[in-house]
Amino acid sequence: MSFIIEGTDCLPPLSGGYLIINIDKKEFHIVSVPSPVLSADRHRDSVNENSDFIEDEEGNEFSITVLSSNVGVDWTIEVKTKSDEKELRKRIVVEYQANEF
Repeated sequence: MSFIIEGTDCLPPLSGGYLIINIDKKEFHIVSVPSPVLSADRHRDSVNENSDFIEDEEGNEFSITVLSSNVGVDWTIEVKTKSDEKELRKRIVVEYQANEF
């Protein structure tokens, strides 16, 4: 079974940042949020992407994609699990922290 966690922040990460994934209120994994291409003339040219993959101690797999652009940050986390997906979904909290300028 699998499920997807999506999120967004509407402020462009001029200096990048971090996506923090917490499980049971404990920091599980940190993903770097790249700075967008600031010299781009068009939105689609400003997109910068970072992908990551990690597995937890219970065998759950996390496939993470973070996109930053001149209009903000978007993230998608696909979680594949063999356990109860509803219960696992309740335990996961994702937090975005932008770097200071």
